[in-house]
Amino acid sequence: MAMTKARQVLIGAWCAAVAAGAVAVHYGWAPVLAQTSPKAHWEPYKTRHPKPSVDQKLTDPVLTGAIDLHAHHGPDAYDRQWDAFEVVKLAKERGMRAVVLKNHWTETAGLAWLIRKYGTQGIEVFGSVTLDTPTGGVNPMAVRYMADVEGNYGRIVWMPTHDSEHEVDYNKETRPKAIVSRNGKLIPEVLEVLDLIKERNLTLATGHVTPEEALNIMAEAKKRGITRIIVTHPLLGEQFTNMTLPQMQESVKLGGAIEITAGAFFRDGPAKTRAIEAIKALGTQNVFIGSDSGLVGTPNHPDALAMAIKALRAAGFSEQDLNKMFKDTPARLVGLPVQQAATR
Repeated sequence: MAMTKARQVLIGAWCAAVAAGAVAVHYGWAPVLAQTSPKAHWEPYKTRHPKPSVDQKLTDPVLTGAIDLHAHHGPDAYDRQWDAFEVVKLAKERGMRAVVLKNHWTETAGLAWLIRKYGTQGIEVFGSVTLDTPTGGVNPMAVRYMADVEGNYGRIVWMPTHDSEHEVDYNKETRPKAIVSRNGKLIPEVLEVLDLIKERNLTLATGHVTPEEALNIMAEAKKRGITRIIVTHPLLGEQFTNMTLPQMQESVKLGGAIEITAGAFFRDGPAKTRAIEAIKALGTQNVFIGSDSGLVGTPNHPDALAMAIKALRAAGFSEQDLNKMFKDTPARLVGLPVQQAATR
């Protein structure tokens, strides 16, 4: 009898483990079960101590009315140079029109509401959500919540970024990851999130997935009539969505706007050359520049944008071209009216 009970307990435990494993594989959480001490993407940053950033107080006529769709901020799981209230204050002081707050690990629509109520006035502030592991990966409920937060200031939904299967695998890490596809096919949760983006009139950003996954996501978005699509910095490096020019051109055909981060223009070199060549090939109407600023030791958001503006002007882009990349396309992507030249 004792042996029978022991066997029943063992069988029950085995069944529970199998069931848990099946659920984990389905949702892309299998690594969580495989690890005895999970490691988060942000942990290495805690041991880095770069020199503090210096406000260069850069200005430019194009910066007046500019919109930053990629503004990192504190508080975060590791040090950021500026908190969200400070980021918005800096942007307003340089004459910027709007900022979208981005956190890889949590929604920021509530933070946008708080800043609009208690922070710097006279500037549009929007929130977002990134579908990494702390929000449950590709989790439709996280999108629903972000969209329903008081004020309805949530705008952008990023597919997985630092926790994407592509980035985790590329870095040969064994930590939790968020998947968007299985055997080359998008998982049902991705399709449900796309349905919500369409229903709630939000903006899709492709995140740090593979180029093929990004193109598949955009194809499904186009089927649903989603017209506000960001191709997340496809020139930033191989651990991100590292696209070829033909892949970026295909993205544009699917309705995507190509994001290039301001850091590409900080210094001469291959990254700057490639970015300028890509803009010329794609057309300035299909590209926008985001600061992607916020780390300690890096230029602040308006400084980063101003540096990019000046570099692009020096590379031969006209004021009209610059307005498209820093004002017009970002405005469209967050649902703001494009301002005419006389009102800028």
